[in-house]
Amino acid sequence: MAQRQEATRRKAKAEESKNRIYETALAVIGEKGFEATTILDITARAGVAIGTFYHYFHSKSGILEENFRRADEAFASFAATPGLKEGPAGERILRYLDRYALLIEETGIDLIKQLYTSKNKLFIRRGRAMQEGLIALLAEAQARGELKPEPGPEGICDYLFIAARGVVFHWCLLEGEKSIRELMREHFAPLVPIFLA
Repeated sequence: MAQRQEATRRKAKAEESKNRIYETALAVIGEKGFEATTILDITARAGVAIGTFYHYFHSKSGILEENFRRADEAFASFAATPGLKEGPAGERILRYLDRYALLIEETGIDLIKQLYTSKNKLFIRRGRAMQEGLIALLAEAQARGELKPEPGPEGICDYLFIAARGVVFHWCLLEGEKSIRELMREHFAPLVPIFLA
């Protein structure tokens, strides 16, 4: 029993350390930008050794990967919420995209600028919860006859996320002067109906 409690305590402490490093990294990147931020900047502010950073993250890019992992985790929870399945298909899709915009907003423009690069292949990785949740929503709407049969749930998902990334890139170009949530709704409110039956 004591060993199990000790293992649980160690696991909680490790998770706390990883979170502190991650949150600190986001704060430093927000202040200095990704390129100007060093691992030493992060570890000094987090109050951890450089070796501790490398225990949790293979490089500074590991912070970006952790951001994607957490985004997928958040979307897995969001996709399971009962309220998402209420209302017409178009409104459900717009709510899903609004959640995507909220995630972008919460991440902050400086980190988003680092994520939105052609070097970041995490966007097109198949099987991510963010896309799978939307595909499930679209498949359900299609089964109800609310969506056109073509291009199918995967095709519509690809189309919507390609367009959403374009909106986010445009928001970055505008330096976040306008709400990303407003921009997303403005661009998708007239676009989503083309898929409705």
